[in-house]
Amino acid sequence: MMLKHHSKALYTLCLFLLLLPGRVLAQEFTQNFRALNAFYIEAGGNSDTYSVNYDRVVYQQRVFKAAVRIGVGTNLFFMEGEETVYPIVPVEALALVGRRKKHFEGGLGYTHRFTDNPELLQQMYFARLGFRYQAPRGGLLVRVAVTPFISPDKDSRTPGVGVVPRLGVSVGKSF
Repeated sequence: MMLKHHSKALYTLCLFLLLLPGRVLAQEFTQNFRALNAFYIEAGGNSDTYSVNYDRVVYQQRVFKAAVRIGVGTNLFFMEGEETVYPIVPVEALALVGRRKKHFEGGLGYTHRFTDNPELLQQMYFARLGFRYQAPRGGLLVRVAVTPFISPDKDSRTPGVGVVPRLGVSVGKSF
């Protein structure tokens, strides 16, 4: 009789342990984004004027999120006598750290300028350090960041690689 009682208790315990992980996995962490996509316009930033961008959150774990971005835009190069507008394509890897709607944002990016002018850079590298407001369920997206341009060309006035400070402001929608 005692053996039957222990067997039933052991069976119940095993069933409970098997069902327990399902309950834990079914819980939703409220700080994760449901709106993984974003579409926005950025003034400045990886472009001298503006760019239209799409980004997607590709990984999220509690307060950390990772995203990738691609865009198209223009890059006006301000030289005397130069009036041509060059198309640009920024690509960037982003890291977000924060809770709910407010995140610190960092990233490394590459922007390609489509020009045949040998005096102009075609490959530009950027860093990003800023703030991102994005509701987890979608809606308004606002980004403000310092986006220094890292120039691979050595200038006679700058020993080594040159760094040009810049600012970027983005407004759009996440969905």
